[in-house]
Order: sequence, then C-alpha cells, then structure tokens
Amino acid sequence: MKGGRLYYDMPIGILCLESLFPKPRGHMRNPLTYGFPTVTRVIRGVDIPRLLFNPTPDLLEPFIQAAKELEADGVQAITGSCGFMARFQNQIAAELHIPVFLSSLLQLPLVRLMHGEKAEIGVLTASSQALTPAHFANCATPMESVHIRGMEGNPEFWETIIEGKRHDFDMERLEAEIVGSAAAFAREKALDALVLECTDLSAFSAPIQRAINLPVYDINSLVEYAYYAVCRKDY
Repeated sequence: MKGGRLYYDMPIGILCLESLFPKPRGHMRNPLTYGFPTVTRVIRGVDIPRLLFNPTPDLLEPFIQAAKELEADGVQAITGSCGFMARFQNQIAAELHIPVFLSSLLQLPLVRLMHGEKAEIGVLTASSQALTPAHFANCATPMESVHIRGMEGNPEFWETIIEGKRHDFDMERLEAEIVGSAAAFAREKALDALVLECTDLSAFSAPIQRAINLPVYDINSLVEYAYYAVCRKDY
C-alpha cells in the first residue's frame, strides 16, 4: 500500500465558501448526509455574496489552489458547495487529474437527454439575477433551454443564506419558503423535471418531490453518481 497522502479511501472533497448558517442533514457539508466519507476545504475570504454578485477574476486562483491541495491530499473527486462555482468548472477541471464536478447544473445535458427535447426543465436557483449564460455554458447547456426561478423574495432564505444577516434558521419557515417556491414554479411552468442549483435546497429535496411529484436533481444526486464512478464495488 502506497503512502504519502493525508487521506486514504476518501472519495469526495468539497470546495466550500465561508458561511455560518446551519447545515442540516441532507446538506452536502453535513457529514451524515452521505453513506461515505467526505472532506471539506473552505476558501477563506470568499462567501456567497462575493461569488454570486462580485465574481472578480482573482477568485479563480484560490479555488484552483484548494482543489490541487485536495487532490494531493488523496481525494478521488472534487465537488463544490455552491452551484455558482459552475463559473470555474472548466478551468479547475483542466488543472486536475481527478473528476471535478462543481455544480449540480452539470446534470442538465443528461436531464435533457433523459426527459426529451420537448420536456420543460426547471432550475430553482438561489438568485435568478446572479445566474448568467456563462454558468450554463460551462455546463454545456444553453440558458434559454430551461426555465429559471430564483429564491428572491423569501426572507428566511435570503437573510440567512444570501445576506448572512443572521446565522440561525427557522426551519419550518425555511422549508415552507423552499417547497412553496418549487411548487409554484412547477405549477406555473408545467415542469417535467426540476434541477436544484443551490446546494442549500438539497436538505429539502424530499418534501419538494412530495409537493411536485416530479424527478428532482440536485448536488446530492450528482455526488452519489460521482462516488460510484470512483469507488466501484465487487459483485
């Protein structure tokens, strides 16, 4: 057995933004979410507002450096704690020798193929104003090929997750906002499938699915997919 690494049997490394709001089970940064180990690496000085609303070119290098460190430490694949990291998908993947999948939006081409060219695919995002054609281009999907709805106008979500005004959740209120937004979106656009851009929505993916009765794709479905690619089992 070869040594020289920090981690062994560590399938997934997670590049994380700075944040202090709760990460309930179902959130990718909660270690009980998956049935396999993960390790996180926080990009110091980069929070959610910075990545969403002020993504200056100098942000790229800290992400590349952290990803390279995780690879050197022994992780087998790397993901990200915010779907807006799609902005850096191609650049970071080109620098590493392991799989990189920074955004749940990477599932969009497969979702389109699975549901057909006429299907109504929705993307529920943290901020529809911050999501751009460049994010979609890095995920090989035209922005105009999907419906988009943001979480703007939902104070429990917005004040804690986006603005960071406070660190505590009213979980019932937060769930009501998220599920209500998803249900209204699915109804208004007659969706055939829903993709959750925001990783903070994933803890509520089950109640979302119960409310809309549709396939729901999120960062957790992508992480599980990647895990089985890098950690095959014997049959």
